[in-house]
Amino acid sequence: MPERAQPMPKQGSSKREKGGGGRPDFVTPEYIAAQRAKREQAKADRARRNAEQGIAVAAEPVFDTNFRKRPMLSVCGNGGGGIESGGVVDVKIMTYNVLGQALIRRKLFPTNGDALKWRWRSKMLLAELTYYDADIMCLQEVDLAHMDTFYGPELRRLGYEFVFHRGEGKNHGLALCWKTSLCSLVRSASVDYDKDNGYDPADVDARPTIPQARTRNVACLVGLKFNRPDTAGLVVGTTHLFWHPHGTFERTRQAAVLVRNAKTFAAEIDGGRWPVFLAGDFNSLPFDSPYLWLTKPKETRTSVHSDEILRSSWEHEYKKKEDAADEEGEDDEDEEETDMPEAAEPKMLVEFGPNRARGPVPDRPEPVEASASKDTGKSSIDDIMRLHDNNNVLLRSLYGCFYRYVHPENADVEVRNGEPAFSNWAFTWRGLLDYIFVVEYPGRGRGGAGGLGEIVEGVKVVELLRVPEPDEMGDEPSGQPREGQYPSDHLCLMAKVRLGQ
Repeated sequence: MPERAQPMPKQGSSKREKGGGGRPDFVTPEYIAAQRAKREQAKADRARRNAEQGIAVAAEPVFDTNFRKRPMLSVCGNGGGGIESGGVVDVKIMTYNVLGQALIRRKLFPTNGDALKWRWRSKMLLAELTYYDADIMCLQEVDLAHMDTFYGPELRRLGYEFVFHRGEGKNHGLALCWKTSLCSLVRSASVDYDKDNGYDPADVDARPTIPQARTRNVACLVGLKFNRPDTAGLVVGTTHLFWHPHGTFERTRQAAVLVRNAKTFAAEIDGGRWPVFLAGDFNSLPFDSPYLWLTKPKETRTSVHSDEILRSSWEHEYKKKEDAADEEGEDDEDEEETDMPEAAEPKMLVEFGPNRARGPVPDRPEPVEASASKDTGKSSIDDIMRLHDNNNVLLRSLYGCFYRYVHPENADVEVRNGEPAFSNWAFTWRGLLDYIFVVEYPGRGRGGAGGLGEIVEGVKVVELLRVPEPDEMGDEPSGQPREGQYPSDHLCLMAKVRLGQ
């Protein structure tokens, strides 16, 4: 096995931090909060001095906080008003990576200007969430620093209750939200991928699947009971899988652990009878191993390309600074324009056109040479394959199964398994990373074959939120977020489903 990534420095352990000067090697939520407080105090002091000296305060800059509104597209004529009778209920489920402010670095967003500033992005985010009015929202990269001052109060004002969970030491996490007018929480649970090896004691031949690195990635699960007495409930989970370009092996492992926990959680709530939805940022394209292993039967889940990537990923040895971490930076909310680094010209990896990249994985992995001392990762790959097999379910992508019927120009069946072209549109990379899945138990599948939107037994896909085509994103630079367009580098996905028929 390759050498495992070394653990990140513990909070407060850096020499610079102990010495009390400079920025610590490991940026903690406490450090960011302290820096933000210093900036706020400096602003207040500056305003006071200006007032004492009679200096006029500069007018607030004009910023277009509107966003591009997208329609819901009717699937198989099932659209229209909601149904709330006879044990049937319509539910709108959204997944959205809202772009953690703690993760923003100007070098990754060199042309986005003020669209990166929280005071503007927060207004656009709130307007967008209000407009789409989802019943259940699965949010990723929700800033811890903004939970008490923005997300919490605004979500409750919009009629949501929520659970929030983050990986140990992370500045951002997951928020799973539901309309209290529709349903109430039965119970919740969390999954820590670093601590869950997926071991199944019922399988005497199985071996634990060892995490490849300390990623601090997590998942969150809720069981929700509908308020109407003639309706049941549903299970919803959200996650944000490992971000690293070479992390396909670990993402595939994490995906299996997620499904295993979701099945166990659902069984404990209602014997596994409630439908189970899993939505989030899976950091995987529709032709990568995590997606294929979740959605395809064993005999069709692999390809030469995905197998090469998986083996190459297993061989990757993470450096200390790569461990865990999605390079968490400091919020530059009050950064003056003159302090910003000039927009460099980083190489642009475009998913579309002649220079398209295959995705957040190496396009041409380095060949893996077998040796007498270690195999090519086959035994470890076999272990996670066994974990997927033991789950004994498939996931059905709501967009993958039905988007081809509502927007065929943007649903490539051959390459993308019917998924739209992208959900992430940044400066350096574009492609599909976000999904809304429903769990298909043995004997309860439909897969859309009925032609009336039924994806699994008792679940119909009624509407899907439209996803733009690549050429609709405008002239370059078009990487998001951008003023008057979208507040995150991801676009939200949303599906209206009909439960109980």
